[in-house]
Amino acid sequence: MATWSELQSGAPGIAAVAQTLWPGIVALERGEPNVAGTPWSAIAYLATVRPDGSPRLHPFCPVLAAGRLYAAIPRSSLKGDDLRRDPRCAIHAVPGPEDDELAIRARAIEAGQDLVTRAAIIVTVRPSRVGGMIETVVT
Repeated sequence: MATWSELQSGAPGIAAVAQTLWPGIVALERGEPNVAGTPWSAIAYLATVRPDGSPRLHPFCPVLAAGRLYAAIPRSSLKGDDLRRDPRCAIHAVPGPEDDELAIRARAIEAGQDLVTRAAIIVTVRPSRVGGMIETVVT
């Protein structure tokens, strides 16, 4: 699986759509100020596989940090349980004003215990002051 940095260099058109649909998230990752009137975080949808093999769809907040795409997921969430059991997932951004779509197939890797990763995510999301994202990373 490609990292977000690899996707940006290998598929710049997809990265451009992500920047259109997730302007606050992209600005945070770049350390840039947010576009006026745009929220720092965005809601996207994460599809996981339930224990019985059927699909489950969840809203979540995507986070771009240190060249990777992360999901802010509380430890007690069913989506986290699904991903720990079966890492296959799909991410879909809410369509943009021109019906732009961003759909990503991925394999999740739990990063919560890696202190370097946690620090990179905290540094990235702290300027947003979006408590839920920060609390998910630091708990």
